[in-house]
Amino acid sequence: MEATTPGRSHGLLWIIALGATTVAAYLALLGWDQRKDLDVVTGNETGPYEAWQIIGLGLVVAALAFLAGRKHQVISAVVALPLALTAAFAVIAVSSPEPGFWPIGAMLLALGSAAATTLVAVIGRSTASHRPA
Repeated sequence: MEATTPGRSHGLLWIIALGATTVAAYLALLGWDQRKDLDVVTGNETGPYEAWQIIGLGLVVAALAFLAGRKHQVISAVVALPLALTAAFAVIAVSSPEPGFWPIGAMLLALGSAAATTLVAVIGRSTASHRPA
């Protein structure tokens, strides 16, 4: 059996930490709010999320991606963050009374979060101090 190299296990720890933090942020900001709001004047349904919840989650995920990039963990961020976001979304969407088109939403979330995570992590990486070889 092959021994794990220090760099490899360090990356795995980053993946676990980033994934767990992302799921915790998702549940804290979005997981508790599953009720849609009805405007009695227009009859339109909105929600279940408010803008501040989505913005808050976006800021947390962006901060995690930037930090991971600064710590030379771009790949860990690109693996962990979109996977954790998509999994949390899918679990909640499947368990909702009206699952609807959640697979399309999950696919869009996975693609969009992967692109955004890559961009922010690379920006973070570019601001990191360079270590001598």
